Amino acid sequence: MRVTWAVGAWAVAILGGGSLGIGACSSDEDAGGNDVVTIEDTLGTAILDVSFSDVAPGDTGAGADTGAPADTVAPADADAGPVDTAVAQDTAVAQDTQQVFTPQLSADPTSYTFSYVSPLGASGETKVVTLYNAGNGTLDITKIAFAAGSSNDFDVTLIPPLPKSLAPGKETLLTVRFRDLGVGGTATLQITSNDPVTPVTSIQLASHVKASNNPCVAISPPRLDFTTVQRGMSKTLNATLSNCSPSAPLTLSSVSRSQLFFLELSQAFQVTSLPALPTTIPAGGSIPITVTYAPTLAGLDAGYFAFHTDDPATPQAQLDVSGNAIAPPVDELGLHVKISWNTDDTDVDSHLLMPGGTFFDCFSDCYFGNPAPDWGVTGDIVDDPFLDVDDVDGFGPENINISEPIAGTYTFIVHYYADHHDTFSKASDTTVEVWSYGTLLGTFGPTRLNSTNDAWDVFTIDWPAATVTQLGRVWQVPSGTVRSCGFHFP
Repeated sequence: MRVTWAVGAWAVAILGGGSLGIGACSSDEDAGGNDVVTIEDTLGTAILDVSFSDVAPGDTGAGADTGAPADTVAPADADAGPVDTAVAQDTAVAQDTQQVFTPQLSADPTSYTFSYVSPLGASGETKVVTLYNAGNGTLDITKIAFAAGSSNDFDVTLIPPLPKSLAPGKETLLTVRFRDLGVGGTATLQITSNDPVTPVTSIQLASHVKASNNPCVAISPPRLDFTTVQRGMSKTLNATLSNCSPSAPLTLSSVSRSQLFFLELSQAFQVTSLPALPTTIPAGGSIPITVTYAPTLAGLDAGYFAFHTDDPATPQAQLDVSGNAIAPPVDELGLHVKISWNTDDTDVDSHLLMPGGTFFDCFSDCYFGNPAPDWGVTGDIVDDPFLDVDDVDGFGPENINISEPIAGTYTFIVHYYADHHDTFSKASDTTVEVWSYGTLLGTFGPTRLNSTNDAWDVFTIDWPAATVTQLGRVWQVPSGTVRSCGFHFP
């Protein structure tokens, strides 16, 4: 469970499995003039008192109550080197509010039965398994292998390079295959990771031969891989849903999308050709399935469509879909911001604030927890920012882009999110580049971030003039400010 106390906004946000029975929340001041928040349970018993002080007098910059960077920060000397003065540090945040970065591995499916009509072809049947990081810390997958005693009828035909690091909300894929080699039995696929609760996640695999006198559904191919598609473009692939029974009709009643945790299969995937449902497919008959992929966010996207039928052995036939969206070329982007840093096992993040935006806001701040907000014209992606790389294990690069920005002044901030080094904290020297339609407008840094929750106000850019103003302040972010905006990544 991830708990974030957004004290400055008098709010409590709880993400993950768990709940807190809150009956009332009140505020007052103590004898020293500090604000005090008291949270009571539903019986009126105080369950938490949080005391915190205001930001330093005269500080109107980043880290003030709004979290927004100040417009009055004097531009830094480009040759002056790193700024080492931390300001706006909330020193009275309670220990209970400190961030705890915990990875959590979720697999879909956790069990699967290959239902097939004998004899099975030499290529066998395949199933895509999605591995997803549902936690708020970096997930490191170190081993994928079958447990002792697993049937040789099952193997893995596609596996990510190991070790594999996943940022919160990110996923990777592997492909399991079943071939009827006459061995029989079941198999257990084990995924080893740094998930502290479940260090070894098991996927149970089995097989079942369908009876020929029943309705029988088969989808070919079982997976549509759209490979690489540029954001803003689309690609269409086809599959066939067949009734593999020689005598019984098959009824297709509905189609649904896969769900992993709170994540439904991205709307970037759409089934664009099906008859009106429900529909009946005669014995030996088939219908075409057309799927279009039009991504709005760069990165890996995967899941499946479930076709619900009256096949007693496979009431939910699945068509796996996957695609890897990429950003347009840099010379086609009105705004392209790239960061890189010089330490391994560290996570440094990009934040682009829209005109008038607020740091860590779930609408006006584009960052890993809000990677593709809808700015400008609703539903039009050309004026929307998107994070095309979220590097969580060191060095970067990490990029935020907008094809055609709306008019106004944007602010860019770098935040030292997490340090995964086991023995000591690493200072990170970070460099930022800002580009417009292939032209480098400025390079900033390297600026040293000494510890996690250090933030660096880098620059503002006025659009459409593309005038860049260097900021340069380094400050410490109050722990309660740091948050993700949920599990949905479009």
